[in-house]
Amino acid sequence: MKTRTLLWAALAVLSCAKGAPQTAAVGDLELALAIDPDPPTSGDNRLLVTIKDASGNPVDGAHIAFVYGMPAMGAMPEMKGGGEVKPQDRGRYQITYRLPMAGDWSLTLGIDAQGHPHQEVGLKVSPPHKGFRVQSGRGSVAGAGAGAGAGTGTGTGAVIEVSPERQQLIGVTFATVEQRPLAVTLRAAGLVEVDERKVGEVTLKYEAFVEKLLVGETGKAVRTGQALATLYSPDLLAAEQELLAARRTGGAPEIVGAITQRLTYWDVTKDQIAALERRDKADGRATIYSPASGVVLEKNVVEGAHVMPGTMLYRIGNLGRVWVQAAIYERDAARVAVGQPAIITLPSQPDSALEARVTFVAPTVDQKTRTLEARLELINPRLTLRPGMFADVVIEVPLGVALAVPDSALLLSGEHRYAFVDRGQGRLQPVEVQVGVQAGEYHEVKAGLAAGDRVALSATFLLSSEAKLRDALPRWRAAP
Repeated sequence: MKTRTLLWAALAVLSCAKGAPQTAAVGDLELALAIDPDPPTSGDNRLLVTIKDASGNPVDGAHIAFVYGMPAMGAMPEMKGGGEVKPQDRGRYQITYRLPMAGDWSLTLGIDAQGHPHQEVGLKVSPPHKGFRVQSGRGSVAGAGAGAGAGTGTGTGAVIEVSPERQQLIGVTFATVEQRPLAVTLRAAGLVEVDERKVGEVTLKYEAFVEKLLVGETGKAVRTGQALATLYSPDLLAAEQELLAARRTGGAPEIVGAITQRLTYWDVTKDQIAALERRDKADGRATIYSPASGVVLEKNVVEGAHVMPGTMLYRIGNLGRVWVQAAIYERDAARVAVGQPAIITLPSQPDSALEARVTFVAPTVDQKTRTLEARLELINPRLTLRPGMFADVVIEVPLGVALAVPDSALLLSGEHRYAFVDRGQGRLQPVEVQVGVQAGEYHEVKAGLAAGDRVALSATFLLSSEAKLRDALPRWRAAP
């Protein structure tokens, strides 16, 4: 006993320059703690730890984990970090750490020594103020948790104790796991296009020359039956002459019918044929009319041009109803379906949101962009939606009702996710959670949580640090 007293006295004398040590009984271990420099500083600091067993014998070969932290305050984010632990001799350990700034800092030690249960101790330093305060000295929390009826099965860690005061200090809040309707929001880039069902083309079926353009510019609005151009065609002249000759000579009805049919195939109307027979004079000239109301999308002819059969002279589209083609990412292809509601906004009209529905989903994926086209239809009475415009498309895909947990309650560790479940009286248990689809701020729960569980929403990193110190997270346990 006398020898033990002398050892502690020698340690106190040795530490005077660094600050007087404090002792703490933690489980079956006794610690002597000192800081260097004293007062601590915003910069490099050292924590000197001496560990002895209940008989006063030095404990060498212990594994020490160390973290420091300061909770978020106002606009300042939470700060945290670790330190470098260097074992020395005779149960002494030196921890070097760097504090970013002055203020109140919490230091937490986790101690694992062979033959002893896991232990933990917390300290408080407040540079530039002198000294430190031992906040807590607790034994293995896993043992306390098991006594409270919390298991540590697959994916479940030991219960950790975080007092309500500390929960409030580090900003822990809670939410309840419950059944809720979930929906996935699909966002896609869209392009305004002409409704292909409202497009008409004026294509020439015989050789001709363009005498006069009555509609001579792209973008001009036209109506059904409006004259577009006048033509002269030697082929048309020959057919007209044959018809008139057959009429004058009383030709066989089948001959007259064949010539009339040929003119009809060339888009010469019955009224035009009747007018030709009344004037009894062929001139080989024809007027081309618009097949639909809309605007001229393309014009591929000029006055005096020689055009051959099959030449498209005009392309006319009705913009009173347009399509928006949305490019859906391949990973979301299975979720988009006909009938789903969507909201469309245009960069040129950011304050207006247009409601639409999916009317068609393409059966193939574009090999270059790896996207799938989903078509939406919109009425466009004011012609504010113009082909070629970009659009932002948002499609809400309902997933039905499912058990869900807030995203902020999940702690990501590698490929695994954990939530801290409230077990009452300041006890929290890390539980591995298997999740499904993410729907906004919620994750679908596949396994690990049950309806009614209260989970910690914030400060999960600080909670994970405490759980790691206590060896409470299964995936973070050191290999034996």
